[in-house]
Amino acid sequence: MDDPAPEPGTFRKVKHTNQLETYFYPGLFMDDHMNYTWKDVDIEHVQVKVHGRHGSESATYAETGQVVWPASVVLSHYLLQHSHLVQSRSVLELGAGVGLPGLVAAKLTKEPSAVVLTDHTEVILELLQKNTEANFTGDTDGPKAALLNWGADLEEFRKTHGTFDLILGADIIYWTEQEGMAEPLFQTVSTLLSKKADAMFVLCHHNRSAQMSKSIRDIAGKFNLLCAEVSKDNLPAACSDILSNVSLQLLTFTAKDADTII
Repeated sequence: MDDPAPEPGTFRKVKHTNQLETYFYPGLFMDDHMNYTWKDVDIEHVQVKVHGRHGSESATYAETGQVVWPASVVLSHYLLQHSHLVQSRSVLELGAGVGLPGLVAAKLTKEPSAVVLTDHTEVILELLQKNTEANFTGDTDGPKAALLNWGADLEEFRKTHGTFDLILGADIIYWTEQEGMAEPLFQTVSTLLSKKADAMFVLCHHNRSAQMSKSIRDIAGKFNLLCAEVSKDNLPAACSDILSNVSLQLLTFTAKDADTII
């Protein structure tokens, strides 16, 4: 059984760069009880074994890195629908959590070892490693799991892993005051995105407010990234139930001097 939502008294305040405060519950990002189970997640004909906390997708509290959230399912279907984005390309997933989109990307490419799944805590890294090992066994070199704090030690990360033709993110910005998360995110994307003309960051974003969406575009622009929204008509039909219940946007970001490929 999933843990109940935390009592209001267990929340603490966190100050962000603009001095606004957000109530934050540390336990949302780390399950001390390791109450995880295995589940096969089907993205049409692609099946992914996922170790995590299942049955929490409709939770009313903030996202964790241990749950398959709707945005990751939609992004995974989008990758399947547009598999040319993945073929023969290096792929990075940011804030991967259990790693569903990155694992789907690895299953769609001929070079799964060119996929790197990242998160910022050791607990989530252990989950990622379990999930990569479960989905890529035998002689197949699977994707890598690596620690990455947005905006920190980026040159060192680039020396180790290189740059990437495709960067993925699923519901990885969720504070109302965006600067504390969005600026390090887009600094990371700008640094790690390859210089190829068709290199792209694809973000499936839970649009919690119009201001949040505008902030994302504005901050991306500071890092020379051009934002385009994928039309809802072009989102995967298999995700119609999710899209009718959750306000999701699929956004692509390219260098301003590159062509956008949808």
